[in-house]
Amino acid sequence: PLLRFSGSSLVCPQLRGPPDAALHDGLLSQYDGDSRSWQENYFVLLGDFTLRWFESEEALRKGCEPRGSTALSGYLLLSSPSEYAESLSRLCQGLAGGSPFADAPGEFLFFLYHPFRRHFCFCADSAGSRRIWRAALRDGIRYRSTELQRRDALEAEAFLEAVRFYRQERGRYGAGDLLLGPEPEILGNVLMEDLLPVLRSQVLPSIRGSERRRQQLWLQFLQEVYALILSEISSEFKGFQKEKERLQVELEKKIRPDLDQMLTLKEQIASKLQAVVQNPAESCCGWGVEPHLDCVMEELMRPVSSGVEAVRGLFAQRVDEMIGLVRSSSVAVLQKQLLTLGRTSWQPEVMQPCYEEADVYRESLRGLEERFSFRGVTSLVLGAQNLMQQLMQNATHTFQQLSQQRLGQAASRHQLPQMLGKAKERVLKKFDYDSSSLRKRFAQEWLVRIFLPFLLKHLESGCKLELPRYESFVFADFSGIINLENIYEETVLAALLQAVGKGEGGRVPRRTPGWKYPRSKYLQSPGRHCHFSVRG
Repeated sequence: PLLRFSGSSLVCPQLRGPPDAALHDGLLSQYDGDSRSWQENYFVLLGDFTLRWFESEEALRKGCEPRGSTALSGYLLLSSPSEYAESLSRLCQGLAGGSPFADAPGEFLFFLYHPFRRHFCFCADSAGSRRIWRAALRDGIRYRSTELQRRDALEAEAFLEAVRFYRQERGRYGAGDLLLGPEPEILGNVLMEDLLPVLRSQVLPSIRGSERRRQQLWLQFLQEVYALILSEISSEFKGFQKEKERLQVELEKKIRPDLDQMLTLKEQIASKLQAVVQNPAESCCGWGVEPHLDCVMEELMRPVSSGVEAVRGLFAQRVDEMIGLVRSSSVAVLQKQLLTLGRTSWQPEVMQPCYEEADVYRESLRGLEERFSFRGVTSLVLGAQNLMQQLMQNATHTFQQLSQQRLGQAASRHQLPQMLGKAKERVLKKFDYDSSSLRKRFAQEWLVRIFLPFLLKHLESGCKLELPRYESFVFADFSGIINLENIYEETVLAALLQAVGKGEGGRVPRRTPGWKYPRSKYLQSPGRHCHFSVRG
């Protein structure tokens, strides 16, 4: 998609995809749990961030079938045996299996961990090789795990909200990192969340053998259960797509003729709910949220601001290097350098210093898990890194467009450095303007993600349980369209936004089209909006 100038900001519809070619390849030693030995395989990270491995590079060149492959969605990249052992300990509660692998062939270890899929224990032949592989795999994990969050579509957002409501009906607030990956994997994660306690109590005690053997069998069992669930869900989800289109058409036919009546009814119900919910919600904000707002806002702003500044510095540095080459090179070299610049956002090792700034969240927000039951730090880190990549992509793309214009305007090659310098300053000015508002909006959105589940949980017994009293207000014909729980959450959210506004000098944050969570589904009529949700 072409980036365009729009008033005072740069607009890019969405993050463009990675290049088609393989992103990285090379030899790695991999631990095989069945033979309990290390084997050398040739790994390739494809442009769609699928990881494949072959017997050798020659097998790849000959077109042989890979030994295996995996999508990277939902994985965690761990850097040390102790981190991996800690993750295993949480997953294998009650089992003391010790180190899951034999002596490694070297010291440059790293791990791909997923609670319900195959684990990968790698050993690179050098620190440089490990650094490059880790940067590439991090990019792949982020891209595949945030597939729905990057998809600018109401359908994706409706799906995520449906999963959230499903969990809230079971008393689980704040879906956190369960909402990473494509739709079937998210549904599989939620189902495994329900199943895991049952499997631990009923299956784990029946597994016999040494502690290490029991650990191995337990992990294999979980992987087989998840694979079976994922296969079934994927098949059913694919079949549902055609039915979904039919249901959507039917829903639109029901809504359009009675839109004004639905709007009026929704406003009446919202007014009645507000009288019941507003005071308890404001009280809960007063003692549970407002004392922590400034501190949490500062902790949210600091890493993303440092990362954005690193992106700005990296962009300026690469443009300066290119301008230096232009002084002694031809226009053809400039064209080649512009293409290279455009690929910066998809060069993991180059972008890694920027992305590492977001990793600070893992430590700085650790206390939120205990106080507010916030378990979405990985989603927060990946979201901040997506923002950094988007800003780099916008900046390089805009500079490319402006530079192409300057090439046609320059009377001689000697004028190009000065003209490119002006283009750079113009892009940086836009970058500063856009990044300032995007950083603040990012932090505000995550304030809502952190505190709204906390409020909803504490208000459940006193307010949410009152919702059935208002069901009689919804006409039978509108019962599948106007949703009381959505209207209730809007009231709670308004109280939270008011509290956030107090922390910003009394200015209530504006609900923008980019507000991702929770965001209303709006049906538009002239000058009016209505909040609906399709259930089921």
